[in-house]
Amino acid sequence: MGFLERLTDVTGSEIIDGEVVPIDRTIDGTPKFINSGVGLRSVLDRTRLSFETAFDAGERTDFFRQGDRLNPTHLVMPPNCLSQGPHFHPGGEFSYVVSGEYFDADMEGNVLRVYPAGTTVFYARGSSHRPLSQEGAEILYIPFDGIVFGKDPEDLLRRMVRLATPEEAIEYALLWMVPDPKRRQALLDTLF
Repeated sequence: MGFLERLTDVTGSEIIDGEVVPIDRTIDGTPKFINSGVGLRSVLDRTRLSFETAFDAGERTDFFRQGDRLNPTHLVMPPNCLSQGPHFHPGGEFSYVVSGEYFDADMEGNVLRVYPAGTTVFYARGSSHRPLSQEGAEILYIPFDGIVFGKDPEDLLRRMVRLATPEEAIEYALLWMVPDPKRRQALLDTLF
């Protein structure tokens, strides 16, 4: 069984009665866009990895750089890292939580999904999220085609449109970044 077949707890949106809504795993629906999946946990053999540990909270170590598109990174999120903004992955991202815990949150800081130590996470092409951490986390991750940040959710959504992000991915981002349905629809109308 391959990595993608082992993904569990997918997040994203689906269409129910003609309306795009976040996926509810208790409702049998066809996923239109999958934002992320959590891989089954496995033990990481640190003796086989070639990386230096970052000791200072908030320090990030880039292992090698091939332009801005592929950048395997060792990130140490400090405790109470709760003010990060959202970003999106034009080409997706693969990450592994070495220690601690982080979570994806909406714009109010409400927890959407928790990723404890030992979790493997795959964010699909066009996915968006807002990673935060209460206790701190050490994460190894590889973004495939960079990471795009915006000044605010609206700016990030406009950047997503400029980069030809699939409409389903933008609709999903709107669901968790813009809680007011009227504002969300007005913004969606201006984006397309």
